[in-house]
Amino acid sequence: MEKTSLIQTTLGNYEIAVTPESHQSHIILRVEVPKSTEELVIHYSYSPTEEAAEEKLDQLFLRYQKDNNMPSTDRLHIQAVRNLITISARSSQGYEGSCHRFESTGTVFINDRQSTPGIQTKEIQPGFWDISFNFHALVTEKTLINCTIQAVHKEAVNAQQPIEIATTKKERLKRERELYVPTQFQKVELHTHTQHSDARHTTEELIKEAIKLKLDWLAITDHNSISAFDEVKQAEHAIRFIKGLEMTTLHGHFLTLGYKDQQPIDWTLIDRVNINEKLKEMKEQGLVIGIAHPFDVGSPYCTGCRWQYALESLEYIDFIEVWNSEDPHYSISNADAVAKWTQLLNCGIEIPATCGRDWHHSNTTKRPAFLYVSVKENAEEKDILDAVKLGRSYITLSPQIDVTINEQWTIGDRIHVNDFHELGVLIHLTNAEQIEIIKIESNLGDLYVSDQADFDCRFEKARIKDLMWLRVSAFDHDENRILLTNPVYFEQ
Repeated sequence: MEKTSLIQTTLGNYEIAVTPESHQSHIILRVEVPKSTEELVIHYSYSPTEEAAEEKLDQLFLRYQKDNNMPSTDRLHIQAVRNLITISARSSQGYEGSCHRFESTGTVFINDRQSTPGIQTKEIQPGFWDISFNFHALVTEKTLINCTIQAVHKEAVNAQQPIEIATTKKERLKRERELYVPTQFQKVELHTHTQHSDARHTTEELIKEAIKLKLDWLAITDHNSISAFDEVKQAEHAIRFIKGLEMTTLHGHFLTLGYKDQQPIDWTLIDRVNINEKLKEMKEQGLVIGIAHPFDVGSPYCTGCRWQYALESLEYIDFIEVWNSEDPHYSISNADAVAKWTQLLNCGIEIPATCGRDWHHSNTTKRPAFLYVSVKENAEEKDILDAVKLGRSYITLSPQIDVTINEQWTIGDRIHVNDFHELGVLIHLTNAEQIEIIKIESNLGDLYVSDQADFDCRFEKARIKDLMWLRVSAFDHDENRILLTNPVYFEQ
């Protein structure tokens, strides 16, 4: 391919000041190399290059004389000492080489034709690369380093839209359950923060606020940290805890729930190339994973808040947070998330929706939503997380709901059309004062609309011939959605 057809993108432009205190250490510059990159180009310079002042030489000699076991007479032979800074490279495939030489200015080329001597000549692997400056010797009072890292590549770097559907797939979970086994809804919060990341309240203050709200389960999900759990003493509280973490990466945030003794993976190693591999690794740890606020505002207001990973599939994603933060019914980004979730359902992808307060403080008049999860009595953490994965839940600002189909099925079930002649849907709502309209929504559109808190509607088989899923939504007087169930699924 001709050079004129290639695109040059600056991946990083740095100006770094270092002092002798950084002697015999490294500074790593991590950049994300796009796909189709043919060459990496590193322009660098540093100055000054040497120290020749007698007073400074005396100080340096005394500083390192003991460590190097040098006799005092060695000082007579030293007229000047110089900085020695080298450059090394590491890709996702490992160490790629080093340019160990004394030039204080230069350009390093990395490609599959003829790399700069010291660096392997091979095909450029996309993903994170570490370009490190290695300080073998720093002797001047201050050394200024300039570095620009560029990629020469074939294709334009396009940001991904949240949750592309073109090649999305997801295995269907087994939804069979013991019919008529008593269950109850438990009140759950899956997305919270403490002072162990960027919240105002301490761990104990968060727990006290959660108890005030009569939560049954509280997941603490600080940004890239589980250290808050060093302060959680389950025996002292009736509320139950889920050990979690919000993996806060540069191109998307996702909740990881269900930690035991396993350590979180290093979030700084997650890039747009290895995202599927890293999600698989987390699933192998036994974690439950959910995409957080996929349509939130992104860079530079909130870097990574908007989901920009292109996933090969949703096999490793257990849920999508479609309502985020307080007053979620007013949020355009939440409306976009619900619309994308609906689109996924219409494509036959069975993935549940959740809400998350993204709780950072309690000094607010805004209203939080909660997740109500259907589980058997005396449920343990695994029961809660399994129910979340199966979508046996609904999200609400206040109203509570019971949905029964043909007196045996409910939210999260899969129904075979051969198992019924007529479909009867029974809806019962409580705390429904703010509700104006209730809709039974589906891939066929709105199946039923009512202004009653309790109703029983029936559908002939011919009318729902191509039914894939149905769910219930409730709306207030201003047509804001204030309750949303996960679907009941249908097998034709």
